[in-house]
Amino acid sequence: MTLHVLVLEDDDDIASLLTMHLKVMGHSVSRVSSMFEGHKALETQQVDAIILDRGLNDGDGARFCAEIRQNKNGLPVMMLTARDSEHDIIDGLESGADDYLTKPFSVVQFQARMRALLRRMTYDTWQSNEPKDGSSEKNSSESDVLVFDDLVINPITFSVCRGEVSISLTATEFSLLHLMARNPEHVFSKDALLDKVWQTQFEGYHHAVCCTVNRLRSKLEVTPDKPKFIQTVWGVGYKFSA
Repeated sequence: MTLHVLVLEDDDDIASLLTMHLKVMGHSVSRVSSMFEGHKALETQQVDAIILDRGLNDGDGARFCAEIRQNKNGLPVMMLTARDSEHDIIDGLESGADDYLTKPFSVVQFQARMRALLRRMTYDTWQSNEPKDGSSEKNSSESDVLVFDDLVINPITFSVCRGEVSISLTATEFSLLHLMARNPEHVFSKDALLDKVWQTQFEGYHHAVCCTVNRLRSKLEVTPDKPKFIQTVWGVGYKFSA
């Protein structure tokens, strides 16, 4: 599948390198170097994913990410930056990024992480029960929709509702929620979630799981600090409580 990737990077050499390898992977690319240009590109182009530097010409890429998330933009976002402190990583992920890769990086690592990121936005990554018998789309929707009290998760339409309220999720947030909701009361370790959702094992990357869970709780739960659905199992991981 050919996707269109928007690269926000003010270092021309790095932007050229990313563009070259994304094209090798079969994707088309647009390049900009500022948040202003990034917002204009999102308004005028069909963008499927974003690679985002933190240090842009007109501000912090984390602010750009937070701004597009506030506009309910669920595009997959990979932050690719030289800022590698624990604080910076957490800040970037909490702004809404799906992945965080630090410079310098290997091409192999970049391509692997990019493939995993893009897989999460495709149907077959999070849809587990595609009908094998030629069932109609209607029947498939009815059997695959998950309902827990007033929470409705529909993997066919990639939608989540709480009562009458539609909830906008990123591809990673949806993948994590759908995985856990398909397996209610099953306790997932952070490593298991990294393997199944992020499809990567990265030392210290538990921050990605924690930040995504926190974002989900803030969107799904009436009282996020006393969650009803996504619960912490201390010392182990998380479970979805039906």
